[in-house]
Amino acid sequence: MENERKKKTHFELLKIASEIIVGIISTFIIAFLLSYIISTFLPNYIKFEPYIREGAVAIVILIIGLMVTRSILRYIEFRISTTRRELYGISLIIRILMYILLIALVLSIFHVNITGILAGSAIGGVILGLAVQSVASNVLSSVFVTSSKTLKYGEVININSWAWSINTTGKIIDIKTLFSKMLTKDNNVIYIPNSQLLGNSVITEFRTESDSYIYPVNITTFADVPSDKLIDAFKSTDFGRENEIYLYEKMGTTNVFLVLLKFKEVTELNKKLSEVNILVDRSYWNIKSNIALMGNNAVYENINTNKIYPLNITLNSDVPSDKIIDYANSNKGDLDFTVFLITKSGGTNTFTAKINYDDINKIDEKVNRINMIFENGYNSIKNKTTK
Repeated sequence: MENERKKKTHFELLKIASEIIVGIISTFIIAFLLSYIISTFLPNYIKFEPYIREGAVAIVILIIGLMVTRSILRYIEFRISTTRRELYGISLIIRILMYILLIALVLSIFHVNITGILAGSAIGGVILGLAVQSVASNVLSSVFVTSSKTLKYGEVININSWAWSINTTGKIIDIKTLFSKMLTKDNNVIYIPNSQLLGNSVITEFRTESDSYIYPVNITTFADVPSDKLIDAFKSTDFGRENEIYLYEKMGTTNVFLVLLKFKEVTELNKKLSEVNILVDRSYWNIKSNIALMGNNAVYENINTNKIYPLNITLNSDVPSDKIIDYANSNKGDLDFTVFLITKSGGTNTFTAKINYDDINKIDEKVNRINMIFENGYNSIKNKTTK
């Protein structure tokens, strides 16, 4: 591969050199043939011979010059391993220089004093330079953009410009002499002056090793929901498994989460942003609702998969608590729960029954049955002790 590259490089250089040599030889041959033909076969036009010869030579120089310019551009394109489209700025400056050189050669052929023209146009050049300062700035910026590969066709970037006071995210779809075109995430096309792009902006390029891009987004929620539970709830979804989430910062009563969104086309970014905000919001409120339903302690019973509902039952203490617990355990039947005495306060005992359930919609039925078990147990035991 390296040998082929070297051969190709040598071939392109040889081609440029051969075109220049052929141009020089062709110029002399055509000038000689025209002089010979006119003096030998067209003597009546001998007085026009210098003008005809000079015109023909000028045409040959223009043709050869354009060929050499094209070959130079092809050589540079191959040398730096890029495309003609990405060489727009460099090719523009090379073409301008070559055209100036060709115009100078043509003028010299017609015996025009180039030094006098340059000296006479110095003041006008200064005035013209001031008039086109903005245009020249954009042209040079275009050259720097393409030659340095600051911007590349097809890349997704974020532009933070203090000249615009806005952030713009989009895909570069064209780089021209004065403006660059960007397809934004809103599916609009904006034109950005190259001078403003390089002179007043910070550019962030989104890249990954695969065929997708990563866009960071910060989402803030209240800290009354445990951050680890919200992250678990997020990751339990298909969308959450495709995108990464981290607890980025804790700020007093709020948590800030960093989500790294993966996307392939910039126009699908708004949809992704909507999905991630809705998912985080839904996860937050699901957990908060479970906290309200089952209490703060129940949150750490693995809230997304647990089936535990805490039920507090208060009875008079005139019946021994151990008798109540034995009765509840003996008469639970198909109900799955565990009973604890949690507090004794004056004339009351408070029990907690941790109910295991499969369907949240069946909690009311289970709560009713367990309440009845405790009530029956209390009455039964009390009646026995009073007899």
